[in-house]
Amino acid sequence: MESSELPRTLHPLTGPLPASLAQGSVDGLGPAAAPARALIERKVLPADVFAGMTLYLLTQQPRRSARDGPKRGAVEGGVWVREQVSCHRPMRLDEVVTVSGESLARFTRRGRRYGVTRSETRGTDGRRVASNLTTGLLSYRKQPELEDQHLGVPEGELPLPKPDPEPASENPCLDRLRVVRSGEVLDGESILVTLELMRLRDAGRDHNPIHTDPTIAAREGLAAPIAGGSHVLAFLQARLMAEWGPECLLYGAHFDVRWVGQTYAETRIRPRITVVEASRQELRCQLEVVGEERPLLHGELRLPLA
Repeated sequence: MESSELPRTLHPLTGPLPASLAQGSVDGLGPAAAPARALIERKVLPADVFAGMTLYLLTQQPRRSARDGPKRGAVEGGVWVREQVSCHRPMRLDEVVTVSGESLARFTRRGRRYGVTRSETRGTDGRRVASNLTTGLLSYRKQPELEDQHLGVPEGELPLPKPDPEPASENPCLDRLRVVRSGEVLDGESILVTLELMRLRDAGRDHNPIHTDPTIAAREGLAAPIAGGSHVLAFLQARLMAEWGPECLLYGAHFDVRWVGQTYAETRIRPRITVVEASRQELRCQLEVVGEERPLLHGELRLPLA
């Protein structure tokens, strides 16, 4: 791709999100699903759906095939490595939203190709619902012959999502959040991430079958299907919601997470949250998900209170 092609505006989407996104966000959590289910019953989407808005936008882009003409394609083999997302306000199940964005940069590092994409979701009222900056592997297989390069927007000029204090006063969980103290640790229970949970999370969508199909996962060099990034994050968010209230993350919260290891089907994970700062203005938490042998995710949550 030539540098003159970046940044490149993506085809915007307008309409309600597919019902399968909401269903998958609950069913894929298994025994940890209670807080997400409580939100869905109130026709409100959980925070893990916000983390997947860039993926939703990309997978719905018109793709052109030399034989078949325009078609909608999949990001087969793609793997998210970093997500920066701000949840500005709750999103209702049936709300008509507009999702827009840009492909901002492509870069190669140590034989791997990455893409950086910005997306923004606005509701029927025109207010921002979610802001995302997503970095993903464009191909899972390493190509040692590739030279390091960077095309498009320089790293230091990328538009970074930030915590949004404006809606914080509307958070119905404020009373609980204001008694949280620095140094508190929320350990989650060990969770077995089964292939069935991963398929339930996908809810019949086949945008990236390395999450659900052992044959395709093996073809891509994986020992087994791997859980999607927002799926792994969802277990961590479910622990926060169980402790602080189902709606606690929907009023200005900002996540910056990196996936540093693969969550293979039929392996166990454990989420852990450490409160590193608790002020009148915000909570700042260190986030971790640990697998059976290695770390899988680390990052930060900033949650405005005022």
